[in-house]
Amino acid sequence: MSSEVVFNLEYLTRLEESARTLESTPQQRSEMMFKAQREVDAYLEQLSLDHPTGWVIPPKETQGQDKLVQPGQYQVQSGPNQVQSGPDRVQSGPDQVQSGRGPHETEPLPIQENGVSIDEVLRDFSRIGNEMEREGHPGHMAYVPGNSTAPAAIGDFLAASFNPYSLNVASCRRAVKMQQMIVQWVGRLFGYPSACAGNLTSGGTVATMVAMTTARDHKVPRSKDYSRSVLYLSELTHDGVAKCLSTLGMREAVVRKVPVDDKYRMDVNILRKFIENDVQNNLLPFLVVATTGTTDVGSVDPVPAIRAVATQYNMWLHVDACYGGFFVLCNSAKHLFEGVETADSIAVDPHKGLYAPFGTGLVLVRNGTLLRNSNTRQHGNYMQDQLTNPEDWNPEDLTFEQSAHFRAPRVLLPLQLYGVATFRDALQEKLELAKYLYLRLKGQAHIQVVEPVLSTVLFRIPGVSDNTNRALLREITTDGRFFITTTTVKGVLYLRVIIFCYRTHRQDVDVFINKVKDAVVKMELPEVEFCHAG
Repeated sequence: MSSEVVFNLEYLTRLEESARTLESTPQQRSEMMFKAQREVDAYLEQLSLDHPTGWVIPPKETQGQDKLVQPGQYQVQSGPNQVQSGPDRVQSGPDQVQSGRGPHETEPLPIQENGVSIDEVLRDFSRIGNEMEREGHPGHMAYVPGNSTAPAAIGDFLAASFNPYSLNVASCRRAVKMQQMIVQWVGRLFGYPSACAGNLTSGGTVATMVAMTTARDHKVPRSKDYSRSVLYLSELTHDGVAKCLSTLGMREAVVRKVPVDDKYRMDVNILRKFIENDVQNNLLPFLVVATTGTTDVGSVDPVPAIRAVATQYNMWLHVDACYGGFFVLCNSAKHLFEGVETADSIAVDPHKGLYAPFGTGLVLVRNGTLLRNSNTRQHGNYMQDQLTNPEDWNPEDLTFEQSAHFRAPRVLLPLQLYGVATFRDALQEKLELAKYLYLRLKGQAHIQVVEPVLSTVLFRIPGVSDNTNRALLREITTDGRFFITTTTVKGVLYLRVIIFCYRTHRQDVDVFINKVKDAVVKMELPEVEFCHAG
């Protein structure tokens, strides 16, 4: 016996009144945006004054033309009613526990039954500016710093406000076209044919995973062969590539790490020997990953030679261009990408080279049909009335994602507003600054420096212990003006500088060079001849 359905109109009316709170008026939206923009402006104003990991630069700086900040400029707050950051801020630098809690860190405003004012919400959120690595800081030269432009932020605001379902032509054709425009433009940059296909993703790892899924389905169609399948990487390949195997259900696959040569490129002769040996042992070489811009060094693997080996053994060639990819815009670097147009797939990060917000990767597959075959969505019955056209290439059929954020505006708006030439110049400036840093350090006593390929420069004091080089790092970063880290390449520890932030310019590099010189002097090392590594 079914129960009687009870309906209470008065209760429904009360619910409606509460729910209508979500329907903001133009005046409310303007007020919220104005107040939010005030917080953003306060943060960005402070960005050039503060430590890249969050505290105000102390009032001692190198003298003369290298001086970036004048005395009296340090008393800056990161927003209305904010706790002022200062030198007592715990530095999350190379010798500190970065996950630790500093004196100004607080718990976020809790989720409560009843809401609070926009002022209180923004005041709470803006504290994040004092509790984060400031990757947009001109002195942040660690890892591969992320940057974001104002038009990109506006693009995200527009995407969230209009909120189209952007993965299906039937839902929003224009949103799909915007994404396809970006994908095809990037494809042309690398020399791909118009038959290529791809998608905007949440980052380079997901872009790589989509590409590797396509490679798996095409080269290893039977799961019983996963355990004898072999993936070939260089010893400098990004760790995210091997990580994808677990997500793809290929945890048992074999991973070969190929040594690099004296230019930090994958050694193709050793790659060939590995493959020959694996074939003789009844293994199945299915995928090789070349990198155009290794994270540690910025080196570029010899893609044409790797392509030849991949073709000989019927392997999929994937190119990791996440860091270095958009340097293809620069005429001086185009030769480094020779052969990339022959790769079966490419991963590249607009949140690096196009200064989009974090969470913006892009995958390209040369033969778009293979990508589509691996990802075509079979709609549920609830969508049976949706008008579809088999000729449409919907983004939801080119990735495993479905209800994804509309990422196109954060990439497209800055390109449309500034033009490609502005991004080309910004990237070329970073290449020139890396050369400038290399040449200045090359003439410095006690410093060994590796000639950069892209915008990453490695240097060290040769002939001393790793602890001495770590002491040099601490001396350079102790006042908080710069944030750099170390890396170990071919068993050698180096201090690593990556010049990638669009706010980093020559005067910043001059200050950094003076800090290196001062640090070396303070260490009182014995006199030696100049030395460098080419």
